[in-house]
Amino acid sequence: MPMRRAIGISLACLVTSACATSEILEESRSNDPGVATGIPQQNAEMPADKSPVRAVGTSQFGKAVWYDHVGRPTASGEILDTVTLTAAHRSLPLASFAKVTNLDNGRSVVVKINDRGPFTRGRILDLSPRAADVLDMKQAGVVAVVVEPLGNETAPTTVALF
Repeated sequence: MPMRRAIGISLACLVTSACATSEILEESRSNDPGVATGIPQQNAEMPADKSPVRAVGTSQFGKAVWYDHVGRPTASGEILDTVTLTAAHRSLPLASFAKVTNLDNGRSVVVKINDRGPFTRGRILDLSPRAADVLDMKQAGVVAVVVEPLGNETAPTTVALF
């Protein structure tokens, strides 16, 4: 158990440091005095109206479980099913997205927050059956995870598995 905890803490530190360094602004290379320095240059391959999905806010570390209330309505009004990658969180906005990483095996998945919970002390996330399958956590039931809120308000056309 101490080795598992050490690996989890190391991975959490790595994720946190990667998020912190990704937000460092590049120096502007323009000699035009009208262009502010410290603002990142627009990538020519990415249209200006399509912003990349990136982590915003702070990552949360804790325990996640999966719940099997298939067929019941969620807090957003959607019906929980076995094919949608969704999760329940106490405070993240409904219809927002978050990247969830299983610290035991390193698997990650992007889920849509569509429900409230968990209401058990010590847990930070309830995952749908499909999200639990992707994270390979169904047999364990409760696993240590990192939850990173994502900043793009529009739903991705494809769900990325990392």
